Amino acid sequence: MTSLQERLFAMQDKQYAAFQAKLTPGVPMESFIGIRVPVLRKFAKEFSKEAECEEFLHQQGAKSIT
Repeated sequence: MTSLQERLFAMQDKQYAAFQAKLTPGVPMESFIGIRVPVLRKFAKEFSKEAECEEFLHQQGAKSIT
């Protein structure tokens, strides 16, 4: 598991993941982490300022955000 994945799973809300899974039948429950949107937005704002973000985007073939 990457450090990014570890950080995301640290924010996991299993009850919210179960709720999200009910909204999308046919998608396995394991596909959902269950991070609430305000928490994820705050994380994304902070993560975008880190060097790890640039590495992640480069690995994904995306353009830099700066």
